[in-house]
Amino acid sequence: MKKLLLSLALSLGALSVTPVMAAAPAFSASQMAQIKIKDLSFKEVMRQFYSGRMGQQFVNDEDIKSMPNIGLDSVDSDGERTVAVMHPVMTYKNTAGESRYLVTIEKVQVNNGSLVQCHACDATADLYSFKKLSNGQFQLVSRTPKNVEFSTSWGRVGLYAEDVKEGLQPLGKNLIGSIFMNGYSSTGTTESWWDVLHLPENAFIDVYTLGDAGSSNAGNYEEDSPLYYDYEVTFKVLPDATTYYPIKLTFKGDKPTEDYERINSVNYSKIMKFNPVKKEYQ
Repeated sequence: MKKLLLSLALSLGALSVTPVMAAAPAFSASQMAQIKIKDLSFKEVMRQFYSGRMGQQFVNDEDIKSMPNIGLDSVDSDGERTVAVMHPVMTYKNTAGESRYLVTIEKVQVNNGSLVQCHACDATADLYSFKKLSNGQFQLVSRTPKNVEFSTSWGRVGLYAEDVKEGLQPLGKNLIGSIFMNGYSSTGTTESWWDVLHLPENAFIDVYTLGDAGSSNAGNYEEDSPLYYDYEVTFKVLPDATTYYPIKLTFKGDKPTEDYERINSVNYSKIMKFNPVKKEYQ
């Protein structure tokens, strides 16, 4: 009996310390609409969304210094601290033709004033979409969730206003968004891919990988070398009556196989569709 009671006590103890996974908060348009600020200045945005986390931080990086920035939270065990950087506000139209204002707060890591940079060094960003009210205030329409992931390289987020604005277009029946290219170069090879930014007003803002955008090893081989390859991938949105429009990717050029055993001349297309359950294009 003592062994039974001890076993039961241990089982109950184990149950009592098992962490409960909190469900991700559901999107609420009414809750978003409750957030209003008088303008889209760095001061007002940071006070609204980051109060209690800010502190002065020296940054020795010309690009970051050219934009409004401030330290967030405390220095971690590696001596790094997060710095919030506000990019220029981007204006766009929703599917109803109404003006919207996209605020991007990039969050980078800094150590002793220097940007932490490496191929594997991550950064992230918070995006906020606002509409302007008749009284001049700005009301929140949507934002990114806390677990959003962006393409990053050398400690920066691959989210450039010019590329995002150029790629803006309808991506669904009631969805505006942007398709833009990201990539990196290393040891003579360039790799690129298409990212898709969704800017819904009935769900969280998020970014997804669409697929390959092309690759080249021209930094290693001349064009007449049998080992040379260079191909590009273009996209075309195919509007229909669905919530998320299909997107056609077209591959052209000299493309290596997945195992890089062969290089073939290609010219083909494939259709990518967004899976709202898995939250990915496939």
